[in-house]
Amino acid sequence: MILYFTGTGNSKFVADYLAEQLNDTVVSMNSFIKSGEKLICESEKPYIVAAPIYAWRYPAVVEELLRKSELKGNKTIYCIATMRENSGNADKYLKKIFTDKGMSFTGYIGVPMQNNYLFMEKMPKPRDAARQLNDVIPKLERIADAIKNGETLKKDDKTAFAAFMSSAVNAGFNKFMVKKQNFSVDKDCISCGKCVSGCPVNNIAMKDRKPVFNNNCAGCLACLHHCPKQAINVRKDTQDKGRYVCPEYKHWKNKNK
Repeated sequence: MILYFTGTGNSKFVADYLAEQLNDTVVSMNSFIKSGEKLICESEKPYIVAAPIYAWRYPAVVEELLRKSELKGNKTIYCIATMRENSGNADKYLKKIFTDKGMSFTGYIGVPMQNNYLFMEKMPKPRDAARQLNDVIPKLERIADAIKNGETLKKDDKTAFAAFMSSAVNAGFNKFMVKKQNFSVDKDCISCGKCVSGCPVNNIAMKDRKPVFNNNCAGCLACLHHCPKQAINVRKDTQDKGRYVCPEYKHWKNKNK
């Protein structure tokens, strides 16, 4: 069973690709986080978790969901991260979560994909984003083969001051950068509600046909990227950065046959 969390589709792309290669099922963790429901699953095959890196670790909401989960059946678990360049000590935190649950942590690996953190860089045009996925496939093929053969996934990225980045910096990111973003909504908003339905932590509600933001943001920025009118911004830092949504794997595959 492949469990994934995603804001803009990178980790879903990875999950869907691996599901096809491994003839496995895919389960979204977003829905469990949104509903507050405990993650309870049972799988005959090894568990695979795919999620993005936020400040050198899995998102805090994902770690919390996994920590409280009941993963029945197979006790082998693999972890995969979609990331920009590196992932700090994310693997060590995940290993502790799963070894504490009595599971066999069978490795971790990061997959570099398009960064969607708008504060850092401009987003590519959709055609360029789809083309970039060609560079991801060879690594995903190797990951699928390793899992098929029961091999351990080996982390192959390095981060300077990894322990510090995944502890103090990550804590600061969650406390100061994530929880209380200064969101704004401009006149182009069409009240479609995609930001409300897509927010995994129910941080957005519609009031007078406009989204209103609370102080429980998870930092995924799905609301910005999925807004059809690019009407949502954070301060003035995101207005001219474009938006990014990873193509669905099945659509990408059909176009690249």
